[in-house]
Amino acid sequence: MDLGLLLAVAATILLGMALRNIRATTLFAPWCWLLVTLWSIALTHTLGGDSQQITDRHSGLSPERLLESARQQYWIEAIQFASHALVFCPFISLLGARRPQNKMWEFIVFSLWLVLILPAFETMLLHPGQLPDTQGIRAWFMLILIGVSALNIVLSRFWISGILIGASQFLLVNPNLPNWAHLNYSHAMEAGLSLAILSFLIAFIQPKPDRSRIREEDRVWLDYRDMFGGMWALRIKERINQSAVMYDWDLRLTWAGFVTADGLELPEELPEGTQQVLHQHFYNLMRKFVARDWINIRLKHPRSKLTDETDKPDLKP
Repeated sequence: MDLGLLLAVAATILLGMALRNIRATTLFAPWCWLLVTLWSIALTHTLGGDSQQITDRHSGLSPERLLESARQQYWIEAIQFASHALVFCPFISLLGARRPQNKMWEFIVFSLWLVLILPAFETMLLHPGQLPDTQGIRAWFMLILIGVSALNIVLSRFWISGILIGASQFLLVNPNLPNWAHLNYSHAMEAGLSLAILSFLIAFIQPKPDRSRIREEDRVWLDYRDMFGGMWALRIKERINQSAVMYDWDLRLTWAGFVTADGLELPEELPEGTQQVLHQHFYNLMRKFVARDWINIRLKHPRSKLTDETDKPDLKP
């Protein structure tokens, strides 16, 4: 069995184990993109070897047959490039993982993928027999996407997995990055998928910090930050603090949790007004990403639990 397919099977098993934790969240779409990416890369690499291998294999053919074989190989490489460009789709999908626009956002993800692969298929259709030119602004854009998507995970507690994901993306799209970043490595696909699987495995076996003794609203915040990554965490933090300043709340959200406006720890028993702010603003923001049960599991105090009366999420963009 092809090594790429074996790696895809291993990755699918790990992703399947994670599905129960994200099924009721807006991470389901990025999960689907990730699964499609892994299998697309693995399957397209069963189509044939690289151009040099094909040329060596058919070195005894006539010039016409050799040219036809080379053109066929260029098509295969274009398809492989299209599958490799999918590595950015899970992260782009994550950037739009907020209700209610998260479903329409997937069309933007698909459109971005089409823009990335356009040079390859443009060359195949208009200039058959030539290698596609994927340099220029697209190559730099891919490099930026690698850095930003890795940073998003690094900002959570899964920083090791974030570094491995960045390295995996770098290997999988390496031939299409700026020339100075090219690696002369013939097993980049296998290495890239292996690093991706290793990142999943580390995320699974990494011990979860004991948050049973911290404030329940901090538990919701930290678990959300780890699940959705740094980009959305920064956005939620900014949104809460802007509202706190505007409406004069005695509450601020830091990277480590909630504090008073003066930067001190919150009191053990929150005032009724502060509790109401958490229900009407913070938890409503969370409901744009996760299910009510996901929040209630982390809320130990019966008075804090979200109910049909208190849980009225504002789903406006």
